[in-house]
Amino acid sequence: MRKIKTAEAALIAVRADGLALRDVPEEMKTAEVCLAAVREYGPALQFVPGTAKTPEICLEAVKQDGRALKFVPERLKTPAVCIEAVQRRGLSLLDVPVPMRSEEMCLVAVRQHAGAMQYVPVRHRDAVRSSLATEAAAGAEPEAGEEEADGPRP
Repeated sequence: MRKIKTAEAALIAVRADGLALRDVPEEMKTAEVCLAAVREYGPALQFVPGTAKTPEICLEAVKQDGRALKFVPERLKTPAVCIEAVQRRGLSLLDVPVPMRSEEMCLVAVRQHAGAMQYVPVRHRDAVRSSLATEAAAGAEPEAGEEEADGPRP
């Protein structure tokens, strides 16, 4: 464990490596230091004191890495925070509260990572599969009037 002795040193350390937040003394974990840490490495959110976990810090953490959602307090898991997380990492759907797992959010997650389908509530699975199949079929053939990537057919 490194000894971080000043607020300036703490800020420099977390900007270089967000995980350095674990070595920052609690009294130096200001909003500025915590925000800098999660912007550099989202999962550093686990080292942000509970009282310092604000909506802004949590959103920035999941924007940097969807895995940070597991460290967001339940009260701050808003639809905006959760959708941001699953856009970055579909498997973060696991950490979205089940009542918040809308069909749209599940579709976003599965588009990002097919393995997220295991976390899609049963009530949405058919709709998500259907949407994915429709998208795949639409992407398989060029739209009427569109040329193929290699140019027009002879």
